[in-house]
Amino acid sequence: MENSMQMLALVLSCFLNIVAAITCITTIIKKVKQPNEIQNDRLNKVEEKLERYDSLFKQDNKRLTHIEDGNRVTQRALLALLAHGIDGNDIEAMKKAKAELTEYLIQG
Repeated sequence: MENSMQMLALVLSCFLNIVAAITCITTIIKKVKQPNEIQNDRLNKVEEKLERYDSLFKQDNKRLTHIEDGNRVTQRALLALLAHGIDGNDIEAMKKAKAELTEYLIQG
């Protein structure tokens, strides 16, 4: 009887040791994976911000393209006014301004 009690105590002790070892291993695995979860959360937030900034960039790019087109139209109108004004006074300055504006429109 005493032997069987000792054997039972030994089996229970081994079982408890195995459960404790599994608990320790599980805790270690959770601790090891934790930085990955934190890093994944940070990366997801960065990706969301990047998508938002990309959307804003595309909107700004459209707006700036529209503004540039408007500026070109305005500059062409100014060029026409300069061409018309050449018949008046200070023709050399008007010619120079016209040439500069023409060059800008060609380069632009």
